[in-house]
Amino acid sequence: MKGDSLIVIPARIGSTRFPKKVLQPLGSIPVIEWCRRAAVKADCGPVVVATDSQEVREIVIRFGGRAVMTPAGCRSGTDRAHAALGPCEKIFGRRFASVINVQGDEPFIRPQTIRKVTALVTGKSPAEMATAYFPLRDRRAANDPNRVKTAVSLKGRCLYFSRAAIPYGRNASPRFFQHVGIYGFTRNALARFVRYRPTPLEKTESLEQLRALEHGMIVMGARVAETSLSIDTPQDLARAKRWLKARSAKKTKRRH
Repeated sequence: MKGDSLIVIPARIGSTRFPKKVLQPLGSIPVIEWCRRAAVKADCGPVVVATDSQEVREIVIRFGGRAVMTPAGCRSGTDRAHAALGPCEKIFGRRFASVINVQGDEPFIRPQTIRKVTALVTGKSPAEMATAYFPLRDRRAANDPNRVKTAVSLKGRCLYFSRAAIPYGRNASPRFFQHVGIYGFTRNALARFVRYRPTPLEKTESLEQLRALEHGMIVMGARVAETSLSIDTPQDLARAKRWLKARSAKKTKRRH
């Protein structure tokens, strides 16, 4: 595996809106395994699932992955990724210069998205924090609070994240960008992030990335072509199953 990055997939069992969502079947495999396989294909570094659940750990191991136990009290996925860093460095016998947090409810995240975010926090002039976003053309989707939107500068810096439809189109038709559930950190930036207490905007929108912005951290975004579908509710899972079935039908039609 290439690079000095550790790929961590936080998987909390007790999601408020959809408990055990990471273990829900999607096709023949659970949601968390879709995420893990994409991370492995990205080939950016070792891949570990960080969880507070023995049930999740056993499922990951059953599919041939590696999992580490982390405290149930981790406040966010990034806090959980940081909690996994020390144990993982002991397991792999190496020090990681960056950590990539791939959220465990993004089953269709593409390996190239993980590579693009990793590239932003590695190299000669790394960003301290990075994520990804893609154009969102459906206004109804922009109004969905389960789809997190971001406003981006001309140079790709993420200015804000919101569950609301941002920006507001007063004088022109707005361009909406949906956030993809992935964060890259340099090692030092991750250590700073977890020392910060949850901030007012973070609590208001329930978005951990706002903690970074409120403390003045620079978050760079990689624009990608994919259409993300995170699993936040049972309705999202049903939509993902329909999408997967349609994709399978197209592949079968092409073969014939």
